[in-house]
Amino acid sequence: MVKSKDRRFTRFGAVVSLLSLAVFGLFSLGVVWLRMEISEDASTCGRLEDEREKVNRRLRALRGQRSASMRPTRLAGLVKGRLLMPSVSNQFYITGGDMKRRLSPNDSSIASPRSKTLAGNFVQ
Repeated sequence: MVKSKDRRFTRFGAVVSLLSLAVFGLFSLGVVWLRMEISEDASTCGRLEDEREKVNRRLRALRGQRSASMRPTRLAGLVKGRLLMPSVSNQFYITGGDMKRRLSPNDSSIASPRSKTLAGNFVQ
């Protein structure tokens, strides 16, 4: 009777040890798999950061080009000979009274109450 009890414990011990080995083995494989996934995600992230840096450099270059092209001296050079000051006969000046009269004939506020901007008709 004692021998069968020892065999039962031996079998039980073997089953427990095999199950614990399987659980720890699967856990270890899971950890390795997670590390591989993390490594892939990190390399993808590195590639995306490199690409973002290239795009940022290109954007800075384009902004520099736009800034240079919008300088007043550059713009003046583009229209030189084509854009002239109007002659004296084509110039006209209005006074503050004229402005109020043209914008609001009833001497109310010259600003539109809805948009807070000047409103009125300048067509003569």
